[in-house]
Amino acid sequence: MKKLFYFIFIFSVAAISACKKDKGPDKTDTKPTKLQLTEDSVYMFAKEDYYWNSVIPDYNAFNPRQYTGSSDLDALTSEIYGYTKLTKNPLNGNRSYEYDDFNPGTSKYSFIDDGTINDELNGVKGDFGFNYFYRDYTDIRVSLVYAGSPAAAAGLVRGDEIVAINGSSGSAIYITNKNDPANDAGYKFVSNAVDNGSTITLKIQKADGTTVTKELTAKSYTTNPVITYKTYKLSNGKIAGYVVFSSFTSLANAQPKLDAVFTSFASAGVTDVIVDLRYNGGGYVETSAYLSNLLVPSGASGSVMNTTYWTANMQNDKYPLLKAKLGNLPTGYFKSTNADQIEKFSKKGSLNVNRVFFIVTGNTASASELTINNLRPKMDVQLIGETTYGKPVGFISDLVINGYYLFTPEFETKNSAGEGGYYVGMTPEGSTPNGGVYAGKHDSDDLTKNFGDEEEGLLHDALTYIESNKYPASSTVKIQSLSAGITMSAAQKNALAVKTNERKFHGMLIKLPGRN
Repeated sequence: MKKLFYFIFIFSVAAISACKKDKGPDKTDTKPTKLQLTEDSVYMFAKEDYYWNSVIPDYNAFNPRQYTGSSDLDALTSEIYGYTKLTKNPLNGNRSYEYDDFNPGTSKYSFIDDGTINDELNGVKGDFGFNYFYRDYTDIRVSLVYAGSPAAAAGLVRGDEIVAINGSSGSAIYITNKNDPANDAGYKFVSNAVDNGSTITLKIQKADGTTVTKELTAKSYTTNPVITYKTYKLSNGKIAGYVVFSSFTSLANAQPKLDAVFTSFASAGVTDVIVDLRYNGGGYVETSAYLSNLLVPSGASGSVMNTTYWTANMQNDKYPLLKAKLGNLPTGYFKSTNADQIEKFSKKGSLNVNRVFFIVTGNTASASELTINNLRPKMDVQLIGETTYGKPVGFISDLVINGYYLFTPEFETKNSAGEGGYYVGMTPEGSTPNGGVYAGKHDSDDLTKNFGDEEEGLLHDALTYIESNKYPASSTVKIQSLSAGITMSAAQKNALAVKTNERKFHGMLIKLPGRN
């Protein structure tokens, strides 16, 4: 196993001023602001350790202090957009590796955080405790509810239809700009009410047709990344185990929850596992490795799970800013041939299966995709749902710069077959970057049913395959809604999905050996 520990990296003014004159700030500057110093630090770190750092020009040409915004966080975000757009991905029309099809001009991977997302990755959230999505222009659904949250306490469940928010309904909350749903006034109203409010009043239509009104107050709560789990006895004698895993939180938070699930599966004699990652944006690599070890057949123990490839400077021991904080790591520590960069399987738990089904959507990202990629060479892996986010690169954890957490790629991973590079996502029934195929079924997310309902479209696909060894030709789920029908295009749904979840984490984190 890799030796993974927390570290906190804080750039100092001294570290910046020690850099070469043509690579650092103009020494004639007087009394730089905290923002300017932070912009300098973000630049110097990216220039040293960003995965595609070779495209970043020298300090004077880039001029990190040119970036401004309505807040320091906005200015720093603009700076990140400034250097991430310089890369070119030959497999995506030479557009930037961080080009976001649904939000051009932003960065698909890199961002900077005030600490909110970092807290969530360690199992603490502070909000209403539910996610939502537009199933159609005039159909808003609760898509996920976190246990222990205000939404859970109020009785909200996945599939509930939101018909009014804070007294507003109809066109005030529905999408009328059908050409650009992500910039629609109704969508923005809903987004602001859910993401920025401290209280919210929801009018909900339940599955049985009844209508209820719920008042929620945002609060902090500890996240359980296991939303639900259950088993199904099928007519052919097989037993399917189903688990909804919402985030790769820190291993300390996630491990006891995962252990309980897989102990239950083993006791029930589960023959096939279905892991629902449809809204899992990723998290810690160590938690991905743990889930991979719970799922992999016991015969794979000791074989390679994945290899980590760091930025060129780090592989060549040219990372003075990291060294200034960490001390001298062993020479060649970051080389892909070093044992510390080669993760090997070590089977966990007593459940032993040879096939796993992953339910995925456009918000299945990074550590979720890593888990899928880890297992593909070792067992029968089936993908059910929609094209995943596409993020084979990751971040160093707890990288703090003047109070801000910087998330910008420094590494990528490949599985034991050398497969990686899934920048455009993994499409069920689609091609892999290496010319293979992602086995499974391409199908749409079904927002009308709660997790675990056997008639929920994507779960139904998996259960049908386990029972009959073939997928249903089309969804058998009956759609019921206040809206006239599904008319939003797949592209518009993808754009809206990304926009709706832009404040949620999409990434994977590695903890490095620290000397603090």
